[in-house]
Amino acid sequence: MKLNYTFKHLDHSDSLQTYTEDRMSEIGRFLLKEGYGSVYFSKQKNEFCVEISVNTREKYFKATAFGMDIYSAVDATVEKLEKQFLKTNKQFKEHKKPDLTKERRTETAIRFRKAA
Repeated sequence: MKLNYTFKHLDHSDSLQTYTEDRMSEIGRFLLKEGYGSVYFSKQKNEFCVEISVNTREKYFKATAFGMDIYSAVDATVEKLEKQFLKTNKQFKEHKKPDLTKERRTETAIRFRKAA
């Protein structure tokens, strides 16, 4: 997953960037297709704000978290995105196709027997 980083009222930090990449690579396996995202770090008074938005072919994901520590805010944001990824992944996997349902298979089997 490709990520673009933006820092507002903060100095650019390579360690923060690598930490975010590591955390996002852990949950990147839940994505259905390859995506790209943007990470926005900002500081408002005494709080840090982390906003991550990920765009894939299927859906657009966005999560925001605030915290006194920027690393804990990154963790909270990644957890929110993970929940969104899992929910979408579950919806795609459990989506039933009408031809594969039990009722549909029995209907086709009955039609086949009547035709023979």
